[in-house]
Amino acid sequence: MNRNQSLRLLIYVRHHWHLLPFVMVSMIAATLLDLAAPWITGVILIDRVIIARDASLLPWVAFGLLGAVILRQVFEFAHRYFLALLTQRTIHHLRCDLYQHIEGLPVSFFAGTPVGDMVSRQVSDADAIEEGLKAFVTEAGVHLVMVFGVLGLLFALNVQLTLVILPFLLILAVVMHIFRRVVKGFSRQVRDSMGRLATLATETLSGITIVKAFAMERAELRRFSGTSQEILTSSVRLARLEGYYHVSVEMILIGSVVLVIWMAAPRVLAEQMTVGALVAYLGYLARVQEPLKGLSKANFRIQKAMGAAQRIFAVLDVATEDSKFTGTVVLQKSRGHLQFEAVSFGYRDDEPVLSDFSLEIHPGEAVALMGPSGAGKSTIVNLLLRFYAPTMGRILLDGLPLNGLDGRSLRQQIAVVNQDTFLFSTTVGENILYGKPAARQEEVEQAARAANIHDFIATLPQGYDTTVGQRGVALSGGQRQRIALARAFLKDAPILILDEATASVDSEAEALIQDALANLMGGRTTLIIAHRLSTIHHAGRIIILEDGRIAEEGSHQELLDGRGLYKRLYDLQALA
Repeated sequence: MNRNQSLRLLIYVRHHWHLLPFVMVSMIAATLLDLAAPWITGVILIDRVIIARDASLLPWVAFGLLGAVILRQVFEFAHRYFLALLTQRTIHHLRCDLYQHIEGLPVSFFAGTPVGDMVSRQVSDADAIEEGLKAFVTEAGVHLVMVFGVLGLLFALNVQLTLVILPFLLILAVVMHIFRRVVKGFSRQVRDSMGRLATLATETLSGITIVKAFAMERAELRRFSGTSQEILTSSVRLARLEGYYHVSVEMILIGSVVLVIWMAAPRVLAEQMTVGALVAYLGYLARVQEPLKGLSKANFRIQKAMGAAQRIFAVLDVATEDSKFTGTVVLQKSRGHLQFEAVSFGYRDDEPVLSDFSLEIHPGEAVALMGPSGAGKSTIVNLLLRFYAPTMGRILLDGLPLNGLDGRSLRQQIAVVNQDTFLFSTTVGENILYGKPAARQEEVEQAARAANIHDFIATLPQGYDTTVGQRGVALSGGQRQRIALARAFLKDAPILILDEATASVDSEAEALIQDALANLMGGRTTLIIAHRLSTIHHAGRIIILEDGRIAEEGSHQELLDGRGLYKRLYDLQALA
C-alpha cells in the first residue's frame, strides 16, 4: 500500500480508536476459537478416544466442540457489529471532510473540473475505500491472526514439516508484492473512467431537453458507450490480472501441501508421527491455506481502495479559498461603499480581461455595467464576490480591502440575482429560505409578496411546501426568477447584484420583475449587469466597458449625446 495514503486513512480510523479494541478482541477471539476444532478432533478424539479406546473423554469432546462453535458465533457477531460501526463512521467522517473541502475550493477549480467526476469521488470512490478498510481491518486482521495462530500449532505438532513450508510462504509474500502496484494502477484507471462516465451522464441528463431538441440521443449514446467501453476494457484487464494472481497463489499453496504429504506419510508408517497428529496437521495446513488465500484477496481489494484514495486525497490536497484569502475582519452591516482601484485581472496570464480598472460606487447608488461580450462585466462581479483575486490593484468595501475581510462575512453583505436562476430540488419555501435559513414563515411570505410571487405560490397544491423539481423545472422562467428575487429580499443584504435578471422572461413576467426590482433596489448599493437597455432604467449611472476599461460613463441621455459605444449599442437594439 502507498505509505502516505495508508497513514492518512489510518488518521481517519484514529478518530474512532475507541472501537478498535472491541473489533480486535472479538476478531482474535473468534479466530482462535475457530482453531480449536482440528485440535479437539485430531489430537483428542482420534488419538485419545478412538485409538486409545477411552470413551470417558467423549462428552468433553462434544462439549468442547459445541462450546467453541457457540462462543465463536458470539464473538463473530460482536466483531461484525463493531467493524460496521468503525468503517461507517470512518467513511462518514471522510465523506463529510471531502464535501466540506469541495465547498471551500475556489471557483477556478470548478471551472476546470467536471461536476460528475466530483460526484464519483464523493460516492463511488468513498465506497471503494470502505471496502478496502473492511478488507484491511477484518480480512487482513483475521487472516493474519489465523496464519500466526496456525503456524504456532503447526510448530507444536511438527517442527521439521513446518520449517519445510516456510519458503512457500516467503514466495507467496513476493508474489503479493509484485502484483500490488499493478493492481493499484489498473484500479486507478477504472476509477478515472467511472468519473468521466458520471460526468457524461450528469451533463446529458441535465441537458436532456437540448439532447432531444437536436435529436442527439444516438450521438450521446455513442459517447456514453465509448466511455463505458473504457471501463469494460480496464475491468477485464483487472479481472485477468486477478485470475493470474489467484492461480499463482493456489499453485504455491498446493505445492506446500503435496510436499508435506510426501514427507509426512513415511513418518506415520514408521510410527514417528501418530495418525491423529497427521490429521490435525493436515487440518491446520488446510486452515492456513484459506487465510493465505484471504490475505491475497484482501490485498487485491486494498490496492483497489488505494486507487480510489489517490483520487480523493488529490482533491483534499487542493488549496481552499481560506488558504488563499486569510482575511479575518467581520462586517456586521456594510454601508455598501465600493471602490475598485487600478484593478487588473485575467483568467489566463496571456489574456487580460480587466486592465487598470477604477470605479467608485457610493452607498445606495445604482450603477449599470454595459458593454460587448468579454468586456469584463461578469468578471467584476466575480472579483467583488472574491471568487477570484485581482492580479493587480485592490477592491475596497467601506474602505476595507476585500482580501482583509472574512469571506463568509463579505458574501453575507451581497445578494445576487443571476440571469440563469438556480433553484434546488426542494420546496418553494426552502428555496426562498436560502437567503436567510433562520427566517420565520411570516418573513418568507413577506419576501414573496415583495417579489410579486406570493399569489402564484398560494395557488400551488402544497403552497410553500410544493417541490419545484430539479433546478425548478416545474416552474416557468419568470416564476423561477421571482423566487430568486424573494430569496434576495429575504437576505436583505446592503449590496445587490443583478446579472441580467429579466433576460429570459416574457413581457408580462418582466413587468412583474421590474416592479419587484424597484422595491428591492431601494436603499441598496446596486450593480446591474446589463445586455439589454430595458434593464438599466433603474440605474442612476451607466458604465460602458470595452477591452477591460471604462470607455464611457454617464446617464442615459449623456451617453446618447456622446455618440460613442453606448449610442451604437442603443441604435443596434432599437433596430432589432
